[in-house]
Amino acid sequence: MKLIADSSMPLLAALEKISPKSSKTTLRSWIKEGRVSIDKLPVKLASIEVKAGQTVEVRRKQEHLQDNLRILYADRDFVVIDKPAGMLSVSTRFETKKTAHAYLKEKYHNQKVYVVHRLDQDTSGVMLFAFSEQAYTHFKKLFEAHDLEREYIAVVTGRVKANRGRWQSYLYEDKNYVVHTTLDKKKGELAITDYTVLKRTPKWTILKLRLETGKKNQIRVHCSDAGHPVAGDNKYGSDSQFNPLYRLGLHAMRLTITHPVTEKPMTFESPPPEEFTRVFARIDA
Repeated sequence: MKLIADSSMPLLAALEKISPKSSKTTLRSWIKEGRVSIDKLPVKLASIEVKAGQTVEVRRKQEHLQDNLRILYADRDFVVIDKPAGMLSVSTRFETKKTAHAYLKEKYHNQKVYVVHRLDQDTSGVMLFAFSEQAYTHFKKLFEAHDLEREYIAVVTGRVKANRGRWQSYLYEDKNYVVHTTLDKKKGELAITDYTVLKRTPKWTILKLRLETGKKNQIRVHCSDAGHPVAGDNKYGSDSQFNPLYRLGLHAMRLTITHPVTEKPMTFESPPPEEFTRVFARIDA
């Protein structure tokens, strides 16, 4: 099912034209399931504005996002995956089956799968799970001591002036699960993010980010505090109507750890998503 928009309209309005008998709940579920695209780019945000001449398409139902989940490495101790945007890392009270953790438990049915860390639902990229308590303990110690390397790539709004820099602040989470910066060291936890500019346009910047700490929503809050919210991140100040990616512009690109048994360093990489490179390449500099 597809529609070529004859005028600008909200995405939900375009979907209502495609399927007038469907409820808004159903239309939103299509977006959540990854079935909707604009000009062949997957859309993850219901608030997107469709422009005149753009093609909105709804693909056949996919039971899971699992087709897009790749195993980067696995041995008897741990597994590394490339998580797609839109997939939850672990179960919530609203979703228990369509998660990366649930997929691995089903795939490796003779193994216990330990959750080492998490990525936000709309963040894609490298993610690590352990198969043994020994490996889990080893990796948790690495994360707690920040004795590992994590790099992300992000598309952010506006033109970041400095070629590189460091963002440092204390973060805390409120009762509505929103993370904020505070000057009170007793209230928040220290978060440090190093950034390097890879490319700029008048409206967008693509950044490589290295985490010195790993607090919840750290990159998203630091980018927002700097006046450059991550593209598509309406939770932290981005105007999703003007998002050229049609998804959250954040991707876990590289993870370097030591093996829990051999203690040898290992690096796992996931290249920037196609929508990052393809869309950014056609934005006028």
